[in-house]
Parts: sequence; C-alpha cells; structure tokens
Amino acid sequence: MIESLPPHARAAYDRLMTSCSELEAARTRALNTDLKAQPGTRHVTAELLARLASSPRASAAMTRFADRVASGECSWERIELEASPLPPEVDELKGDPQIDWPAEWPTQNTEDEVGTQPYRIPWE
Repeated sequence: MIESLPPHARAAYDRLMTSCSELEAARTRALNTDLKAQPGTRHVTAELLARLASSPRASAAMTRFADRVASGECSWERIELEASPLPPEVDELKGDPQIDWPAEWPTQNTEDEVGTQPYRIPWE
C-alpha cells in the first residue's frame, strides 16, 4: 500500500511516521518518569522567585513586584513586607511542606521586634 503512494504523498507520510515515532518515545519517557516527591526540601531563594515571576503563568502581583525589584526599588527578600497585594505564589510556597521559606528574611514580626527594643549603650 505504501509503495503505491505518489512521491509527494510519500514525503508527507514519512514526516508523519517520524512524528509518531517521536511521540511514542516521549510517551515512553513520560510513563517511566517517577512522579513521587524527591526526599528533602527545596530552599526559596531570590533566584527562584525571579524565575517564578518570569513565568508566563505568574500572577500580576508577582510580575509587578519583579518590576520593582528590577528597578532597584526593593529586593526579593522583602516581598512579604513590600508587596501589595502579596502574590499568591508566596502563600503557596509557604504552605508547601517541602519548601523551606528562609527564616532570616525580614517579616513584619521581625521588623516590629527590632523597632520595639530599647537602645542599649555598647558598654552596658
């Protein structure tokens, strides 16, 4: 049956069969992929947040904050304090048990604690 195809149809048939072979190989790789969570936690960094913000699926709030970071107005470490509204990606990351949100990044609580401590003279 294939031998009876005209030459112009034969080229299209060959491209179709090549695409089918590639699709089957991709399907096999997908079926063999382990979807279980990898052990350990992932750490949130400024680079990770920048990658999230550059994603086509990033929220408008995340994109606006990324623009502010790019202009030098603020930094990723202060996203919880300076983003208004707080991007939903932050809540998702903080709610994920496999994600380690940095404890040393400033939060409203740490800002309040720093502001309420009395000044101490160094030799006291």
